[in-house]
Amino acid sequence: MRKINIFLIVFAILLITPVFYAFGENEEVKVPVLLYHNIMEKTDGENPLVTITPRVFREHMTALKNAGFEAITFDDFYNYAYNEAALPKKPIIISFDDGYESNYRYTYPILQELGIKATIFIVTETVGAIDGVNYPHFTWDEAKEMTESGLIDIQSHSHSHQDISLLSESEAVREIRLSKYLIETNLDKKCEVFAYPFGSVTDFAAQAVSEAGYKMQCRVGDSGYNIKNAVSQPLRRITVWGSWSADTLLDLINQNLQNGLE
Repeated sequence: MRKINIFLIVFAILLITPVFYAFGENEEVKVPVLLYHNIMEKTDGENPLVTITPRVFREHMTALKNAGFEAITFDDFYNYAYNEAALPKKPIIISFDDGYESNYRYTYPILQELGIKATIFIVTETVGAIDGVNYPHFTWDEAKEMTESGLIDIQSHSHSHQDISLLSESEAVREIRLSKYLIETNLDKKCEVFAYPFGSVTDFAAQAVSEAGYKMQCRVGDSGYNIKNAVSQPLRRITVWGSWSADTLLDLINQNLQNGLE
């Protein structure tokens, strides 16, 4: 009788194990993408939608790390979607738009200290610009230094930061292709991700971006997350406000992960 019971137990374990294994294999990985812009010591009178202090940014990154989130690159996400590469349990992508000098002065050292990866989408026409812009932008040499660290990935935010949806087809193609060429030429790396200025996407632009050789595209949705089959579409990004506390940021990320993609 005892032998029969042991046999039944072993048989039941063998029967159930594949079910749990299959569940784990098929479980959908959700990847939120955060969007930051400029970091400033003093943000009084500045728009909190695009500015954050170094202290608050450090608190955000520390809170994400302590909560178990692990920053990945867009390339990591692409390889997960198309090449079945593994992702961490709680993946997240940190991104910056525009290429402000503050990303080199503040963002880069903080990310180095914490060992967190990020992607900076740059406007190639204003690389190194000091005059004629709202805020200074980092140089190609600084971009190369960050890229070579292995923590920062530089990608395209167009050439001159114009609303793609308002341009002629030839102008849109120029914005898309010239920025890619300049990044690849100056940084000796592939440029394969495009972030739309103002988040404006048109059918023509999406096709032109793909035909130019970009593997992924980003918009601004300010809600939701991204799953494997979203890689072929413009990805959602959550714009982070500089007025948010670290706890607020974590709460909003968790709400987005729970509320779905509607």
